[in-house]
Amino acid sequence: MSTTSTLKPATQKKPPSYQDNSLSDHYFRWFSSTIADTPEKVAQAHRLRYDVYCEETGFEPKELNPDRQEKDPYDAHSAHAVLTHLPTDSVIGTLRIVLPIPGAPGADLPARLASRMLDELPFLPKETTGEISRFTVAKKFRMRKEDTLYPAVYEDQGEKAGDVRRVLPHIALGLMQTVFEITLRHKLTHLCAIIDPALLRLVRRLGLEFHKVGDLIEFHGWRQPVYCDNQEILQTVYNNHRDVWDVITCRHQDILDGLY
Repeated sequence: MSTTSTLKPATQKKPPSYQDNSLSDHYFRWFSSTIADTPEKVAQAHRLRYDVYCEETGFEPKELNPDRQEKDPYDAHSAHAVLTHLPTDSVIGTLRIVLPIPGAPGADLPARLASRMLDELPFLPKETTGEISRFTVAKKFRMRKEDTLYPAVYEDQGEKAGDVRRVLPHIALGLMQTVFEITLRHKLTHLCAIIDPALLRLVRRLGLEFHKVGDLIEFHGWRQPVYCDNQEILQTVYNNHRDVWDVITCRHQDILDGLY
């Protein structure tokens, strides 16, 4: 993947016209995903993380986050994303990409520090590998019995027309759209993560193939170390899942030109 691209990251200025019933038409009708590039947007991401990781699950202690914003030292060198539910204008999803510090142990990525096998992969460059982290979805969008911390993938059959839960897979797709925008902005060639198996199944069923590294490890629960080559994963989605491609690239069909 070239790091000399002049392609500007895809941006989402207004929803397209809705002329069919495609995956992307559903997405643009309900959601907007953006990089959190202002203090207020970053604070919205931290507040949602507090709701899920401190209030709901207890993964992180409330007493260390008295301002009701869940934070850690990696936020200082991370790019954040927020997903907005358009009908209510509320932030209902967030994640971050932890950006590498090449001279630090494990490039100061939590996944590389926690997984020796992942850190020692010779084809994951310390300078241009980021980490997907803090993938978070608001509880009210995970209300079905098959949902865990991540909305399950399922078919639309039998759902009421207009029920926002029909398009829950778009939450993952919308956040992944901003992941790839961040990779272009910061010239990242690869991504890694230590991921909940439920989330890994979700993104794989949506056509986003991450490669496993070794067995599950204990990392706030049993998690799977994974990585991807950004050019490879986008090319695979473009070839095999055009509906997903339309969402994660905001229908910028020429975005691959910027990866070579």
